[in-house]
Amino acid sequence: MMNTNPEQVRSTIDSILSDMSDHLWLFTSNPGHDFMRQHLGKLSFRDTMRLILSMGKETLSDELVRYFDMDVDCIPSPSAFVQRRKQILPSAFQYLFHEFSTSFPQTTHRFKDRCILACEGTHVVYTTNSEIIEDYNKPRMEDRKGYNHMHLNALVDVISKAFLDVVIQPGQHPDERSALHDMLDHFCPEDPGRYIITADRGYESYDLIFHCELKKLSYVFRVKAPSSPTSLLSTFKDELPDHLDHFDVHVQRFFTDKKTKIMKDNTDVYFYMNPNKNVPHLYPLLGEHHLAYLKIRVLKIRSSEDSCEYIITNLPYSFSPEDIKACYHWRWGCEISFRYLKHAAGLLYFHSKSPEFLQQEVYARLTMYNFGVFLANQAAAEYEKKKKKPGNKYRYSIDFSAALRKAKDYFLRRPDQKPVDIIRLLCRFVHAVKEEYRRFARPLRGIGAIHFNYR
Repeated sequence: MMNTNPEQVRSTIDSILSDMSDHLWLFTSNPGHDFMRQHLGKLSFRDTMRLILSMGKETLSDELVRYFDMDVDCIPSPSAFVQRRKQILPSAFQYLFHEFSTSFPQTTHRFKDRCILACEGTHVVYTTNSEIIEDYNKPRMEDRKGYNHMHLNALVDVISKAFLDVVIQPGQHPDERSALHDMLDHFCPEDPGRYIITADRGYESYDLIFHCELKKLSYVFRVKAPSSPTSLLSTFKDELPDHLDHFDVHVQRFFTDKKTKIMKDNTDVYFYMNPNKNVPHLYPLLGEHHLAYLKIRVLKIRSSEDSCEYIITNLPYSFSPEDIKACYHWRWGCEISFRYLKHAAGLLYFHSKSPEFLQQEVYARLTMYNFGVFLANQAAAEYEKKKKKPGNKYRYSIDFSAALRKAKDYFLRRPDQKPVDIIRLLCRFVHAVKEEYRRFARPLRGIGAIHFNYR
């Protein structure tokens, strides 16, 4: 595990970029040709990568002027920059994101010595381009304008707000369940028992349960009511005391891919999984007897006077119903991470409508977001040590939006500039946390991109 000093964290990105620069053939479109004479031009591989990492909501010309510190002799033309970034594969930024994000301890274990991971997807809208059919959403009315979007699936540590992994899918053909399976395949912690995977009703599937059991991960999933024919609980509805306002019970079955007579006659013991169904993670669980025993805890929780929610989990009974409810409530933290990623880290603002360039910028924003989140969490820990005035009306915390912006400025500082105590600086940007939140109807509006001519 790397040193947690902010300067060491910043140098980690530079170290990864230097290593990538030494192995250019892995990250360029035309190996052996691209960037071969980079020492003679204004944009080396490293500078091009750093420039894309530094981009915000300014126009491309303004971004170039800012990055090169208004040095007229060093600023390349926008055309030259576009030619350079075209030589870099999107996988280069994907590699940078994954290498950096796994280089520091970005997961937290503050919920009963567990870390809560949430999986969710969001639209990433960009400038309308109807030629990209897989991303173009055609309007239903002739006088309306369509929009383009990618679907960003993410696995988020909801307490630290860091992104552990992402999967980008076409906007018109998203498959969030498949994306979560891919991210679980990538996720290989040393102690899987300390992690809780949370997901909403859209991820409900037996194969997801089998996958978590196979990886020895805990899970908390919201599912549909037993009365729904598409609910996982519909099979067990006769065993569930659904007439009660709330309950906490467990159901158990031997899952099998065989259909013998004894299994047909004892459906309360055996559950047949059709081999034609998409449940690839069941088969590694099946032994020589073609049986996999699962015990699933089912909770009915009253969310309001006239509505309730159903949750399934494999957490032990040492986790009370209130703990399970709190764990699922934490899941909504992934929406906060998406908000910071889009508005503070700049994922709303793009400098191209080419799919390859868009992916470059998405992974660049994610890398800088995780960099800023690490510094913000460090600053928050330092701020908590300060003595607070007893008469304060509100509790104060680090302003994450300001921290993400200051972290990017800190990343771009040159070695010859005066050193900055970034943690101390971030501790100066705080805001009041009001416990009483306003409650109002959620405003609905159409989806649209921030086009180039408006920036």
